[in-house]
Amino acid sequence: MKKISFLLCFMVLSIANLFSQEKKMVLGEVTFANFKNVYVKLENNSHVSSGDTLLILVKTDWKKALVVITVSSKSILTTNFSQEKVIIGTKVGYYPKDVKEKPAIKVPEKIISKDLVEEEKPKVAILPIAQSYNGRITVSTNGSMEKSENNYNRIRTSMNFDVKNINGGKFSFENYINYNRRFGVADSLQNFKEDFKVYSLSTTYEHTNKTSFSFGRKMNFRIANMGAIDGLQVEHRYKSIFMGGFGGSRPDVLNYGLNLSLMQFGAYLANEKEKGKGMLQTSLAFAEQQYHGKTDRRFVYFQHSNSVLGNFSLFYSIELDLYQNIDSVKSNRINLTSTYLSLRYKPTKKLSLSSSYDNRRNVIYYETYRSYLEQILNQETRQGIRLQMNYNPSKYVSFNLSGFYRYQESKPQPTKNYVANVFFSQIPGVKSSLNLNFNNMKTYYFSGNIIGARVNKDLFKGKVYTEFSYRKVDYDFFNAEQPNLKQDVLGVSLNIYGKKRSSIMLNYEGTFEPNSSYNRYYITLSQRFKSKN
Repeated sequence: MKKISFLLCFMVLSIANLFSQEKKMVLGEVTFANFKNVYVKLENNSHVSSGDTLLILVKTDWKKALVVITVSSKSILTTNFSQEKVIIGTKVGYYPKDVKEKPAIKVPEKIISKDLVEEEKPKVAILPIAQSYNGRITVSTNGSMEKSENNYNRIRTSMNFDVKNINGGKFSFENYINYNRRFGVADSLQNFKEDFKVYSLSTTYEHTNKTSFSFGRKMNFRIANMGAIDGLQVEHRYKSIFMGGFGGSRPDVLNYGLNLSLMQFGAYLANEKEKGKGMLQTSLAFAEQQYHGKTDRRFVYFQHSNSVLGNFSLFYSIELDLYQNIDSVKSNRINLTSTYLSLRYKPTKKLSLSSSYDNRRNVIYYETYRSYLEQILNQETRQGIRLQMNYNPSKYVSFNLSGFYRYQESKPQPTKNYVANVFFSQIPGVKSSLNLNFNNMKTYYFSGNIIGARVNKDLFKGKVYTEFSYRKVDYDFFNAEQPNLKQDVLGVSLNIYGKKRSSIMLNYEGTFEPNSSYNRYYITLSQRFKSKN
C-alpha cells in the first residue's frame, strides 16, 4: 500500500511539473466580516473584478470561499458562499489571470475655445436598475467501499440562488436549500424533515433606497448570532444609522423546520460606515422569544467591530438575558449568557498576533463534513481562550503557531491544544505548495498528537487542481471502555474546472487502523450561474 501511494504521488507530481506554469499568489486579509458581507484588502486588486472567486486559508488549506461583488480603491466587497467561518484577519489570496496589455491609442489633440467650454453643461445619465443573479447547484455523492458502512452512502443535492432587482424592479429573492438521500437505511427510518433543509428562503422589497422589507426565512447579519428568522423583517437607513425590526418564529431546534410555537420579535439599531482603510460597525438589539405564546426568554444583544485603528482590529459581542423561564422557574435577573471577543494586532507586514475568547452557546450542526476526529477537535476547542501568531519571513514561507486553553469547573482537568503549521507556497522543482502541521491536545478524557502533510498542485493554468494529504493520529483515551485511536489517513483529491463555471471534484480518503480500514470516496458536480453585469 505504501509503495502504491508513493508511486501515485510521484507520477502525478511529475506530470504536473511538465504542464504547469508558476503563478504567484496575491495575498491579503479580511478587514471586516459579518454574516452576509466580507470586506477584503489585497496587496494588489488590479486583476480582480466582480464575479471572481477568492481563496481563504483554512488551517493549512487554501479553499475557494469568497465571491467578489464590488471593487473599490480601498477594499473589496465579497460574499461568503462556503460553509467556512470567515473572521477579521483571515488570510485571503488569488492567482492573477494572464492579462495582455492593450496597445495605447493615441488621440489627436483638439483645440477647444474657452467660450465653447463655458457653454457646455455636464449631462447626468440616469442608468436603469439592472437585474443580477448569482447561484450554484451541486450534486454530490459519498460512500464507503466497505460493506459494513452501507449506511454511510448518500446523495446530497443543494441549490443556492440569489436574484437582485428582478426584471429591474424592487423585488429580490434568495434561497439556500438541500436534500440528503441516505442509502443502506430502512425506509421506516427515512424522515423527510431530517433530510430536507431550508437554510434560507426569502423575498426582499426595496420600497426606497433606504427602506426595505423582507419576508421568509432569512438571517440578519446585523444580529447574526440570533440565527435565522422566519417572518417579516423591516429596515430603514438614515445616513450611517440603520434601524430595524422583526417578527416571526424560530426554526425548530430538532429538524430546522417551521415551528410557529417558537415565536419571537424585536428591534435593533446599528451604525456602519467606512473610515480610513477600515470599517466601523456597532449593533444593539432587543428581542423576546416565546414558547406556545408565553415569554420564554427576553434579552439584549450587542456587537461591535472596529478595523480603523491602524494595525489593530477588534470584534466583540455579548448577550444579556433580562428574563428567563427555565423548567417553569422564572427569573428577571440580568445574566451574561454569551460572550465573544477577538483582538488582532499586526505590527509589521510579516507578523500578526491575535487572541480570542469564546463563551457562546453551543452550536448545533444539522449537517457537517467533519470526520469523527475533526468533530472531537472542534467540540473541545470552540469555547475558551486562543492565542495565535502568523509570521511570513518571505513570499514563499509562512509559519503559524497557536495555543488554546479551556477550564471548566465540572471537569477535573483543563483542555489544552497546541498547533504548529509551516506553509511553503512554492517548492523548487515541482512548483507545488506544501503544508506541514502538528497538533497536540490534552483533555480530561484523552490526549494525543496529529502529524500531517499536504501537497497542492495546479495543472493546465488552474483548470485542474490536485491534492495529496497524509495524517498520523495517535490518541490515548483514559476511559477503558473507549479504545485508543491509532490511524494513518491518506487522501487524494482532484478538482477539474470546466467552461461556463462548471466543476467536478473527485476525492478518496483511506483510514487505516491496526485491526480495520475504511476506504471512502466523494464525488461532487457543481454548476454556477452568474449574470454578466
